[in-house]
Amino acid sequence: MDLRKARNGDWIALASGVVLIVALFLPWYDTGEQTLSAWQELTVIDVILLICALFGIAQWFFTVQQATPAMPLAIAGIGAWMGVLATILTLVRVVDVPADGLALEFGAFVALAASVGLFTGAWRALGDERIRMPDGRWSRPAEGEIGAGVEVKTLRPPRADTGTSE
Repeated sequence: MDLRKARNGDWIALASGVVLIVALFLPWYDTGEQTLSAWQELTVIDVILLICALFGIAQWFFTVQQATPAMPLAIAGIGAWMGVLATILTLVRVVDVPADGLALEFGAFVALAASVGLFTGAWRALGDERIRMPDGRWSRPAEGEIGAGVEVKTLRPPRADTGTSE
């Protein structure tokens, strides 16, 4: 496990995942007599939000654990979609309160911010092409177009009479 391999997108995803899990236990709605958390008021959405939050934590874990960036990038790709899903579901519960007479509390807004953070962290990790070198330095990011700085050699087509190229 090398914590130096985690990029800023991975740290954002980790923090957002933890905050989203905590936000599920904060007050989301107020009945006038008591406050209700997401676990008390929401039915399936709270479980889906928990799964989305775990993708943020998994993104960080696989980045610091794996030797190559293949698995962390796959998790970050799925994590970006989980961030979109979490943002949509949280926004729906902020705009459309589950029952009449409920007032919004701060937990719903914390969850909304954490959901946006999940997407942001995954998106930044996907856009950061650098990898940690064995000596501890970061590789240089690609500049310009894809393949910039790569020399491409053009070959002439083979001649019809010999079947070889020059």
